Order: sequence, then structure tokens, then C-alpha cells
Amino acid sequence: MDIIFNPIVDTNYTGSFGNLEFVPAARVACNLNGTWAVAAEEHSDFGPLRAFLPGNQQFQEVWAVMDRNSKVLSIETGVGVGVTSGADKLTFKLMLWRDLN
Repeated sequence: MDIIFNPIVDTNYTGSFGNLEFVPAARVACNLNGTWAVAAEEHSDFGPLRAFLPGNQQFQEVWAVMDRNSKVLSIETGVGVGVTSGADKLTFKLMLWRDLN
């Protein structure tokens, strides 16, 4: 079992440090074995650190995710559903990677 919280501070590189945004992410994963994992994730964008956006304008999504790890090619796929009007209603993701170590 993995529990991960990533307190991300992001910027679009305009307006210096005044435009820093708080965009945290969280993940709870159940590692079924050395190859497969299933997870629930939450991705957020609260807006600028100096003044968070109103709740209905924030970006809040929840995700169902499945991972398959291997030495040749690892895959993460999932579907995200927006829970606020500031988020996309439905989002899909597919990540492919290979560990070069």
C-alpha cells in the first residue's frame, strides 16, 4: 500500500513569485503484486497562494488509475472526473515510461 501527498507549488512564469499557485495531488495505491497496482488519485488547483479561488472555480478531479510495471515498458492509465465546475468533466491519461537504470 502506498499513500502519497505531493504539496505542489506551481507557476506559469509570469508575474514573478506573485503568481505562485497551490496545486497539490494525493494518491492511495494498492500494490497487487510486483507488477500491478490500482490507485485512487486526487488532483487540485486552488489558485494563487495570495488568494485562493472560490470553491466553484477551483480545479478538483478524482482519478481511478491502474499501473503495470516491467523492465521493458511501464504503463499508467486512468480516468479522471471533475468534481467542481472549474475542472474538466472527464479526462483520460496514458503514461508510458522505461527505467534507464
